[in-house]
Amino acid sequence: MRFTYRAAGPITQPILGLGPPGPAPGAVMNRSRRFIAAAAVLALLAGCSRTQQDWRAAQQAGTPQAYQVFVARHPDSELAGVARQRIAELTEEAAWQQATRTNTAAAYQAYLARYPDGSWSQDARIRMESRSLTAQPPPGPGPQMPPAPEPVAAQGRLASADGANAGSSTVQLGAFSSVVNANSAWNQLSSRFRPELQGVTPLTVPVMSSGRRLYRLEVRVADQAAARRLCHQLQQHSQGCLPLP
Repeated sequence: MRFTYRAAGPITQPILGLGPPGPAPGAVMNRSRRFIAAAAVLALLAGCSRTQQDWRAAQQAGTPQAYQVFVARHPDSELAGVARQRIAELTEEAAWQQATRTNTAAAYQAYLARYPDGSWSQDARIRMESRSLTAQPPPGPGPQMPPAPEPVAAQGRLASADGANAGSSTVQLGAFSSVVNANSAWNQLSSRFRPELQGVTPLTVPVMSSGRRLYRLEVRVADQAAARRLCHQLQQHSQGCLPLP
């Protein structure tokens, strides 16, 4: 006897235990990579945002301490180098302000010990030498030292203090260990500040300061108002200048 089986219709139920077909392995890998990349971008953006926020906070505070906090938090940031430079500038500026508030030869000497080539070093030397001379008692009678010879400069000859009568006020531009150095400084200054120093006559004045001979570089101007105006112009470029009484 032969039996024949015919299906009533198509088989629609899945085979037991297999379930619906899943995504291909390559698609799963691509989605995983895209997720990781997106997470990395978000982390980078968040890090940049924090860096910029901390940088703006340091700029708004404008103190060495604020920039030090930024460097501690972001030592590898491109702005860390800028922050370190601002720390150095602000620290020197605070030291100079302290010296000018104290306004003594010792205070300017302390500034120069920390910043021998600082932004206000030349001004500090002028003020220190001026305060030292003011603190010294007037010299008593005694043998007079002959004046040192004055060499001819490349751009002219420095006049002596007795030979220049033009103007009624004096401005000190520096104090140097020799006439040669004063002469060289005048050549540089007269070239660098040609409009400001045009028409003035330079002088070298030998003085004793702290037991050693120095040579002050001075120029004569019309009056005290002209002296203050000249010093204001030069100090805008961090050039030492001091109106003398």
